Amino acid sequence: MPIGPFQPSDKIRIPLEVTLNGRAIAISNPRVQRLIGPSGADLSGFPMTMTALKTGTYMLELILTTLGNYTAILQGELGNDTIEEIETFVIEKPFGLPRIEIATDE
Repeated sequence: MPIGPFQPSDKIRIPLEVTLNGRAIAISNPRVQRLIGPSGADLSGFPMTMTALKTGTYMLELILTTLGNYTAILQGELGNDTIEEIETFVIEKPFGLPRIEIATDE
């Protein structure tokens, strides 16, 4: 399910929740492994570690300014296995902008 939408320079929060049989569980090394930008290329600076909010709940906050669709590849380790989740989001123009209003003498 996509998160957002966001506007340029918004604080983007990418969440990850890990459960087993409906119960939150901790994983090792929760991270955004890759962030793919609107051009289809990977953004630099990744992987980036996610912050643990509570058991099984993690978050990464970042600010982006380029308009378009993004794909985040989230990963972590559970025992000997690497688990993976994909999140998508969009950064779009603020609603109603740009706008030109022309006044007349009527």
